[in-house]
Amino acid sequence: MEHIEQVNEKIYSIDQQWLDNVQYNSCYLIAGERVALYDTGPTTSMEKVLQSVEELGFRPEDISCLIYSHIHIDHAGSAGVFSTRYPHLQVLVHEQGAPHLANPEKLYQSMKRVFGEMAEKMYGDVVPVPEEQLRPLADGEIIDLGGVQLRVLHTPGHASHHLCLYDDEHRVLFAGEALGIYLPEADVYFPSTPPPDFDLVSAVNSVEKLEKLPVEKVLFSHFGPAGDPVIPLKKAKEMLIDWGRIVYQAMSERDDTAYVLEKLSEESMKCIEHLRDAPELYRKYTELVRFRSGTTCGPGYIRYFKKGGVVL
Repeated sequence: MEHIEQVNEKIYSIDQQWLDNVQYNSCYLIAGERVALYDTGPTTSMEKVLQSVEELGFRPEDISCLIYSHIHIDHAGSAGVFSTRYPHLQVLVHEQGAPHLANPEKLYQSMKRVFGEMAEKMYGDVVPVPEEQLRPLADGEIIDLGGVQLRVLHTPGHASHHLCLYDDEHRVLFAGEALGIYLPEADVYFPSTPPPDFDLVSAVNSVEKLEKLPVEKVLFSHFGPAGDPVIPLKKAKEMLIDWGRIVYQAMSERDDTAYVLEKLSEESMKCIEHLRDAPELYRKYTELVRFRSGTTCGPGYIRYFKKGGVVL
C-alpha cells in the first residue's frame, strides 16, 4: 500500500495520485463504526481513491459519507459523480458551500476560465450532488461516526465556506487548506490564497482559532500529515501576514500586476532556499512555487486589497 499512510488506528491518509502526480492531493479515510472520506478530490482521482479504499479492506458501499473542507474542484470536484454512483452516500459540506454542490455550474465555468480546453482532462466531470444527499454543516456541529467524533470548525479565509475537522479524542486536525500547503518531500510550507474569495483577516483569525486547540497531528489536504503540529500553525500565520505586506507594498509602488507578482515570487522562493544543495528537488519545486505564487497566491492578495482589504 505504497500510497496509503496510517495516521492512527482510525485514520488513513490516501495519496490521490492526481494525474499520476504523487504528494499533491490527500484524501483521508476515517474508520469509525461508519466510514467517511474527507476531500475526495477531482473526478480524475476518483478511481485511484476507490482503489485505495479497497486496499484498506473496505468496499465503496461501506462509505457512509463524504466530507469536504470546501467546494473547490481539486477538493470536491468528484462529489457529484461519487454521490450519483453511490446513492446511499451523504455529502457533508459547510452550509455556505452546499448550494454550489447542488448546482455546480459556477464551479464548472470557473474551472473552464482558468484551465481552458485542458480543464476536463485535468479535473473530469463536475455534476450536481442530488439535494436529498446533501447535509449542510455549521460551526460546532459534531459528526458522529461511532467511535470517532469529528467537530466541525468553520475556518474562512482560503474560502468563505472553508471548514476543518477536529478529532478531540486523538487531537487530530483535518486542516484542509486553512493552514496553506505542505510539501513533505521538500519540507516546505506556504500559504494558499486564491481569488476570488480569499480574505486575509479571516484567514489569520481562523489560524488563531486553530491555535487554541491541543493539536498533536495536522493533516493537510495538500499534502499529508505534518510531523510537528506547532510548525504549520506558526508558519501559516507568519507567512499569511508577511506575504500580504509584500503584495501591499508592491501595489503601493506600482499599479502593475506583473511587478507585484514578481515581488511575491521572489519572496516565495525563499521557502525552498534550503534545497539548493539538492539540484533536482530545487528545480522541481522552483516551478511549483513560482506557479502557485503567480497564479493563485498573488492574484488572491491583489483582489483582496483591491476590494478594500486591510494589511496586517
